[in-house]
Amino acid sequence: MKIFRSWHAVPAPFRHGAITVGNFDGVHLGHEQIIAETRGHALAVNGPALAVTFEPHPRAILFPHEAPRRLCHLHERLERLNQCGLDAVLLLHFDHNLAAWSAESFVRRLHETLAFRHIHAGYDFAFGHGRSGDASLLRRIGGQLGFTVSIAEAFELEGAVVSSSRIRSAIEAADFKLVERLLGRPYSISGHVGRGDARGRKLGFPTANLNVRDLAHPPAGVYAVIAETRRQRWHGAAYFGYRPTFQGRTLILETHVFDDNPNLYKQRLKVTFVERVREDRAFPNPEALARQIEKDCAAARAILAQRDNT
Repeated sequence: MKIFRSWHAVPAPFRHGAITVGNFDGVHLGHEQIIAETRGHALAVNGPALAVTFEPHPRAILFPHEAPRRLCHLHERLERLNQCGLDAVLLLHFDHNLAAWSAESFVRRLHETLAFRHIHAGYDFAFGHGRSGDASLLRRIGGQLGFTVSIAEAFELEGAVVSSSRIRSAIEAADFKLVERLLGRPYSISGHVGRGDARGRKLGFPTANLNVRDLAHPPAGVYAVIAETRRQRWHGAAYFGYRPTFQGRTLILETHVFDDNPNLYKQRLKVTFVERVREDRAFPNPEALARQIEKDCAAARAILAQRDNT
C-alpha cells in the first residue's frame, strides 16, 4: 500500500479508481466493511482502491478540549488500512485552513487529485465546513464530474452499531472481550519503547515504557498482557497509571515480561491486554510495592496460563 501525504503526490496508477473518506480511528469492523465494499467498487471500475484520511483527528483541531481519545496511533491505523487490502492512502494534514473549505470545494479538489470514478461513504458521513456536505451533495457533484456515489449501511453487532465511541467505552470499562469482538482483533497498544526512570528495575521488575498520550485507555491498574516485538513474544504484566506510591503525575504504561530481561529500548513493542489483575493504589513504601508486584505477576501468570489452555 502506498501512502501519499500531499494533494500533488498521487501518480497516474492511483487515479481513476474508487475511494472512501474517513478518520478510520481504530480501523474496526465497521471500517473494514466500508473498505471491503470500496475494493469491490474499485474492481467494478477497473481501478485502484484508496482511502482518504486525516491527521491529526479533525476534532483535535476544531474542539481540542472535547476531542475523544484515539483508539490507536497513526502508525497502527496505517498498518491496519494496509492489511485491509487498499492500494493507497491519501493522508491529509488537517488544520484550520482545511476545516474552512466548503464541502463542494473539498470534493472538487479530491476529484482533481484522484480523478476517482466512484466514492463509497459511511452511513453517517459528513464533510466540509460545518459538516455541511452529505450524500445528496456528492451525487450532485458526481453528476457534473462523472463519478458515482454509494453509501454503506451501518455495521451492527450484538444489537448496536459498531463505532469508535462504542469501542472507546468498552476499553474504559476494561471489557477486552467486547473490544475484541468490535475491533475484530485483540485490544493492544503499540509503540517504540522509551526511556523510563528505572524504578521497576530497582524494585526487581524491569519494565518497557510506552507513550500512551491521547490514547483511549482502560482504568488504572495492573493487567495480564502479551508483549511482542516482530521477532519475539512474552507473557507479562503491565501497569497502567500515575504511580501514586511515588506521587507520579504522568500517565504511563509499564510492561514487565516474564522469564527474560530483553533490552527493548527504542524497539517497537505491542502490548495486548488480556485481563485486569487489580486496581491501582498507593503503597506505604517501595518494599511493600515490590511484594505486591510479585503477587501481581503470579496472578497474571495464572490468567495467561488458563487462557493458553482454553
